[in-house]
Amino acid sequence: MTIGTAVGVESTPIAVDVVILGAGINGAALARELVLNGLSVVVVDADDIAAGTTRWSTRLVHGGLRYLEYGELTLVRESLAERNRLLRLAPHLVRPLGFVVPVQGWFGGLASAAARILGFEACARRWAGERGRGGLTVACGLWLYDLLSTGSVWPRRCLVRGGEPGMPAVDVARYPLAGVYDDAQMVFPERFTVELLVDARTIAAEKQVFFNIFTRRTAHLEADGRLRVASVAAQNRAQDSEIVFVPRAIVNATGAWVDHTLGELLPAGGGAAGRLRSGEQQSGEHLTGQRLTRQRLIGGTKGSHLLVDHTGLREALGARGVYAEAADGRPVFVLPFGARLVLVGTTDIPFAGDPSTARTDADEIDYLVAAVRLLFPAAAPSRGDVVQHYCGVRPLPARRADGSTPAGITRRHMLVRLDGAPLPLWSIVGGKLTTCRSLAEGAAAEVLAVLGLPVAATSRTRPLPGACSLREGEELAERCAASGLVAGVPDAAARAMAQAVVGLFGARAGAAVGIDATRSDAGVADREAFQPLGDSPLPRRVVRFCLDQEWAETLADIVERRLLLAFDPELSMATLRAVAAELVRAGRLSAERSDSEVASFVEMMAERYGKRLQDQN
Repeated sequence: MTIGTAVGVESTPIAVDVVILGAGINGAALARELVLNGLSVVVVDADDIAAGTTRWSTRLVHGGLRYLEYGELTLVRESLAERNRLLRLAPHLVRPLGFVVPVQGWFGGLASAAARILGFEACARRWAGERGRGGLTVACGLWLYDLLSTGSVWPRRCLVRGGEPGMPAVDVARYPLAGVYDDAQMVFPERFTVELLVDARTIAAEKQVFFNIFTRRTAHLEADGRLRVASVAAQNRAQDSEIVFVPRAIVNATGAWVDHTLGELLPAGGGAAGRLRSGEQQSGEHLTGQRLTRQRLIGGTKGSHLLVDHTGLREALGARGVYAEAADGRPVFVLPFGARLVLVGTTDIPFAGDPSTARTDADEIDYLVAAVRLLFPAAAPSRGDVVQHYCGVRPLPARRADGSTPAGITRRHMLVRLDGAPLPLWSIVGGKLTTCRSLAEGAAAEVLAVLGLPVAATSRTRPLPGACSLREGEELAERCAASGLVAGVPDAAARAMAQAVVGLFGARAGAAVGIDATRSDAGVADREAFQPLGDSPLPRRVVRFCLDQEWAETLADIVERRLLLAFDPELSMATLRAVAAELVRAGRLSAERSDSEVASFVEMMAERYGKRLQDQN
């Protein structure tokens, strides 16, 4: 097994069981599942880990209350089971979050909901009314949510009067009732994805099977079954040379880029159609006999989110999220995002272009701000309070020609096997954060069956490497803070550092800062490494850890997808320069290119996120 992102120049092709295209949450979960079954696996991505669809989500782990209206009972049941499982297996990254559904009256929405369940979408839209879903409709939905989560130890859902203590301060005059239920939040799916791959690497070492990740690479499949992997931008380094693999199977897990990947991957004229598989993989059912053209597997929709920095709104929201309807009836989430920010999303707009070009536009910002103002008129934000936004394309199945709305497109995951390819080739269509593990389990079972192998293991009870309970996290934070004090870090800064590191790395926090987390004393290996990373509370040492242990290569990899500093409202030029300095120190960036790298990143943050840094001129 090789640890790293490249194996160098290969004189002969490398035989491997499965190549997974796409290092997002689904590709990472599948890689882990396959390695767990003793297969050799290579993961290839045209960008970085979790650089695509994964990081553009609403960052929830939920059963999908609104899916009930579309009759997706099996999906909701699967999602609820997986939500509970992820809370146990990754408690450092997946946390319970209470929700409130504001309700204007008792009787609205019954006819509309019934029509939608029966598949009459046009009638559902016509009968929706202006007051949204009423108390009886919400109560029925919450009762069914409870029924489908049989065996859960979570509190029962209920309908209460608005304005009760502990509830978000939604406008009681407009919303006198509220449905109350619980789901969960995964604030950093980027970290979750990295840990899936870290665990896959650990498993591969234990089982002595080959596992590797190649980022910033493209793949082309030859007619003889050889897969050529080349750098997207050669840097005249040995590891950028083309590598040839001979896989037994390929899985295309590139999310919204599935169709584009197939066009780049297959020989001309190959793979004209696909067989739809695994409509509901957890139950083992298969949807067969349907044909999907290679030209269109994905019918994605654009979803935009806002990060709002408004003290009054954050205080009004409190510790719960709000799931409501905008003026046009579309669902909107208003969620706590750390101690200071509020996350608002999302839009749902058909999108047919290159997913990498999707951007939040002014109309979407106005739409989401208006939705929040309707809910919280006493703490209404303005556009000036929007400090950041992000946007991505959901990898939904191509829309049917039946007039269904984007919201009505199924969120089930599907495994599509392509006919005409020189070896078994599947594409993953759909999926969401909540069901990434069950998707991987079902997909792995099909791949193993085609390869003539039994399912030897699943990840159902395997925690992620950073998994730790709240108490364990607090104890680890105390040890990290003590080490910071020994290194000369002031008390308040040492405690902030420890909390930030444990929040990102969980049980791996000790390794991230270079101390032995099993020791009871305050040992510290490197005093200089504990110095602050610019204006961030994180220590400098964590950058090197991400470079050495988590496949990071660039400034963007570190800031956006390892340390998640891109979402810090206090992100500054000083912090970016400190990260760049660590890259130079590690030999990953030349000193001459450091300033231009920082400048390019600042420009990207403004263009893609609408974010301005604290000390930016």
